[in-house]
Amino acid sequence: MATAGTFERIEARMGFGLRPGLAAARHEVLHYLRRLILLMVLLTVLVLGSAALLSIFENVSYWRGFLWSLDTVATIGSIPDPDTLGGQLTKIALIVFGVGTMFFALVTLTEFFVTGDLSGVLEARRMQSKIAQLKDHYLICGFGRVGQQIALDLKAAGAPFVVIDDNPEVRVAASGIEVLLIEGRGSDDEVMAEAGVERARGVIACMDSDAENIFTTLTARELRPDIQIVARAARETSERKLLRAGADEVVSPYKASGRTMAELALASHDGREGSAATRRQGAVVSGDANESKSSIPG
Repeated sequence: MATAGTFERIEARMGFGLRPGLAAARHEVLHYLRRLILLMVLLTVLVLGSAALLSIFENVSYWRGFLWSLDTVATIGSIPDPDTLGGQLTKIALIVFGVGTMFFALVTLTEFFVTGDLSGVLEARRMQSKIAQLKDHYLICGFGRVGQQIALDLKAAGAPFVVIDDNPEVRVAASGIEVLLIEGRGSDDEVMAEAGVERARGVIACMDSDAENIFTTLTARELRPDIQIVARAARETSERKLLRAGADEVVSPYKASGRTMAELALASHDGREGSAATRRQGAVVSGDANESKSSIPG
């Protein structure tokens, strides 16, 4: 019987839902493989055991009993029914359990291909192959609003990068701007190695959690003592902790935005234009610019 998870994977296969990431695809493949192995073991034990019983009850060789069992499980019906009561009961049990187990194995195998888990693994491996070819790239740990803006700026600058985030919902945003995404935490050694931290130029820890940014900084510094690390701090008390953890630069989005707003307010009071570089980068939107754009005919 199909479960809710099965329907979600079928929707992903047809393009209506989220495709599984690398970790999820591996988990699903291992799940199906374990189920198939268990079913095949049960089927093998059932066939071999029934072959022994048929050979005893029907007074035939074990090989003849094995062929009889195999004929029954495969629903071929080329061998006549057993003559003894014990043989008939064995065949009934073989039909009920053996045929059911075989069809369940076929259903599992069909579900594996229909739900797209195999293609998910292949797609994840293609992405991993692309990541393996990167060099002097950046690792963006966290793909929230700050991480997405960093990705857009790096992409505009032509700098290669890999995004690391353990939230499955960010796959939509990642696929929208076509970035290389690894599902996991930046504080995980294996995930950082998978993202190519040994070949990377820098690590940007920009998650919402200061604690996670600290652990990510510690992990990156341990794996690559010479790598540049830029970290985000939501609280002022976390800034020194991030520096002690190994961050080269610590940025507070709230301080940065507050200083920019104060600069613009002071520039307006003094009759100056403010930071032209900030305006060019799109961090500040001018009301006069919007009015001039709206006044253009057509």
